[in-house]
Amino acid sequence: MFGTYRALLALMVVALHLGGLDAIGAYAVFGFYILSGYLMTFIMQKNYGYSLSGISRYAINRFLKIYPIYWGSIVLSVILIIFLGETFSSAYHNSIYYPRNIIESIRNILLFFPHMESPRLTPPAWALTVEIFFYILIGAGLSKSKKYVLCWLIMSMIYHAIVIFKGLGWDKKYFVIPAASLPFATGAFIYYFRDKILRQIKIICGKTAKYLPLIIFCAILLNWYVGYLSGYLRGVFFYTNYFLCSLMIVVLSERKTLPFITKKFDRWMGDMSYPVYLIHYQVGLVVVYILGMIGLEYRRPDSVIFMISIPFIFITAWIFTVTIEKPIDLIRDRVKQANNCS
Repeated sequence: MFGTYRALLALMVVALHLGGLDAIGAYAVFGFYILSGYLMTFIMQKNYGYSLSGISRYAINRFLKIYPIYWGSIVLSVILIIFLGETFSSAYHNSIYYPRNIIESIRNILLFFPHMESPRLTPPAWALTVEIFFYILIGAGLSKSKKYVLCWLIMSMIYHAIVIFKGLGWDKKYFVIPAASLPFATGAFIYYFRDKILRQIKIICGKTAKYLPLIIFCAILLNWYVGYLSGYLRGVFFYTNYFLCSLMIVVLSERKTLPFITKKFDRWMGDMSYPVYLIHYQVGLVVVYILGMIGLEYRRPDSVIFMISIPFIFITAWIFTVTIEKPIDLIRDRVKQANNCS
């Protein structure tokens, strides 16, 4: 039951971009990466396999999951630029403006932002470029065996050790593709060693294990807050968050139910997570424009923008889910069924 967790991670990203909570979105993105490393390894091992047919179906399914709703988000951005004006949209976020040439247009269509290039009609899309890169590697067999994964994880740790030792800064620790190798490799590691880790958790936690997801998420928020107060958000507390998010994946991976959360609600929250991630900037843009029209001048980020935007973000995300994601999911289901029959 990862749905509610994914939605909470998406809201952490929104809290950074619209509310200005320093670095909390980066903490969430590493959480997303760990989850993706685990799930992509899981589905390759359990659902698709490494035959040419299996890899092809995996690739088609990932394409259908990522691109159609992403294209919907960039269409939304173009519509807002047309009606609100490019000057206003680029002042709101310096990447939301019309592509100036064919290369910039193709980059936005294909979702290719290895160095956070602008314009990005959907500003958080750079992280999807990272996701796609590791989807390809996992589909090609990078997490096919324990041996591969252990080598991958060790190399990723060495990279981060070098970054820390040389003081290379936040960009090399978080934004670049090599930095994301650590959480993706960790997710794959969890797939292979989950049962061993779970046994130790149950021995340590005993009866409190039932409430571990809630405890861990509270610990994630507390870890961020202590890092904020201490001024080390991009240092030791960033890696503590990485550990806590890894622990969350281990714990949630075996859960069929969660305290206080129904399966239906968890599924609904999971459906909302990706569109919330894609469209929150655009919704915030509209909120800022409307506030300005009634004489309330706010500049992003601001807690007022964040709070007002939340319900409209979920409404817009629901519309995207119903009109784009659900119809595409029917095609994705046929792809999965064809794989099972082969």
